[in-house]
Amino acid sequence: MIEVRAVRAGEGRLLHEVRLAALAANPGAFLETYDEVAADSDDVWAARAAASTGEGDQLVLLALADGRPVGMAGIARDIGQRRRHRATLWGVWLAPACRGRGVGRRLVKGALDWAARAEVRAVYLEVVENEDPSWSLYGRLGFVRREVDPFGAHVDGRFVALERLVLVLDEAA
Repeated sequence: MIEVRAVRAGEGRLLHEVRLAALAANPGAFLETYDEVAADSDDVWAARAAASTGEGDQLVLLALADGRPVGMAGIARDIGQRRRHRATLWGVWLAPACRGRGVGRRLVKGALDWAARAEVRAVYLEVVENEDPSWSLYGRLGFVRREVDPFGAHVDGRFVALERLVLVLDEAA
């Protein structure tokens, strides 16, 4: 059984571990590089974990199999009074061996449920254009394509297009 839950204050190393696993497994799918994240100190990750419990303006959910991290999803409310109705979903990843069991859906749905409780109206995310596995999950959850940025990222000497997706949350949620 895979447990999905919010990161806890004091779990900076666990959060760092899962983020590095995601970057190692799918380096082209994220805007950060493995080397950038590996260079961050334990203090940086301790602060990220403490700020990402869902009690403030951001949440990171972890997927744990027998206590070890196998997936994650982050969501952060936009900053500023005039943009607090928006949030960004980021860092969604699940170890290949754990895919196809609904865990990715549980991670994303948990983030969306948090956003709805926080009175967020629209959730945005960016995915690498033509990333079929991630698009199918997001599409099933109601995300729609808004635009494509052909210069969204610069990876290994070439530009990678990023699709911007949005999900408008039900006002009654």
